[in-house]
Amino acid sequence: MAGVNVAITWVFDLILRPFGAYPWAGLVLVSLVTGAVLLIVFRYTSNQRAIKATKARILAHLLEVVLYRDQMRVVVRAQARLAVDNLRYLGYALVPLACMVVPVGLLLMQLDLRYGHRPLRTGEAAIVAVRLKPGSDLDRVALSTQAGVKVETESLRIPALSEVDWRVRAVSPGAHEIRISAAGDELTKQLVVGEHARRVSVARVGGGFRAQFLHPGEPPLPPDGPVESVTVSYPSAELRLLGRSVHWLWPWLVISMVFGYALKGPLRVQV
Repeated sequence: MAGVNVAITWVFDLILRPFGAYPWAGLVLVSLVTGAVLLIVFRYTSNQRAIKATKARILAHLLEVVLYRDQMRVVVRAQARLAVDNLRYLGYALVPLACMVVPVGLLLMQLDLRYGHRPLRTGEAAIVAVRLKPGSDLDRVALSTQAGVKVETESLRIPALSEVDWRVRAVSPGAHEIRISAAGDELTKQLVVGEHARRVSVARVGGGFRAQFLHPGEPPLPPDGPVESVTVSYPSAELRLLGRSVHWLWPWLVISMVFGYALKGPLRVQV
């Protein structure tokens, strides 16, 4: 999973780097590509001929209900056939939807990496939380930073959570490294400071599939080490639309659907 994350993250960095100061432009581009790619996947993983025939039958049943609305027996029979064909139509969509689950999941995690949170601004503070494996010695955990980040507090140990926290403050822009020492092991966590949107990894986690799937921004922590995760409390990112803040997921979903609907004719896809 780590190798897949590295490759996909590199591709997204390459595509979205020019749009760092223009998040809407990058999101619209990704939505356009998403709509086109998912349409193509749907076309080649579904029974297009059967879908077209089923849609025609559904339309015929609807017309039958309208035209023979005074004949109850005909209407009931048409509604029953309509229900069966609707179920059949949904069944034809199951295989392509199953083929899309993993790619769409990877896409959403990459977008959240860039649009879910924003970098710290100069002068802003954040909490760095180091979660250790149960039974680890919390007294043997230390944190140090580069010149661009200042540690403001002593460590706060939370035995019930096997966690040690610090408050840090951003001093200068850049992609800085936080260094953590735990029971003799040394590891790092990236902390990003700047004004423009860029890839922001909230957590560096262990090598489990689920954890790496949800947090693809940094290499996994050593599996034999005492640390389970290192988290930075970045602020949530904001996309402004008509003077209001919106979560990135809704524009991506709506724009992808609009592009998909617009492209289904040129790409000759029955959906």
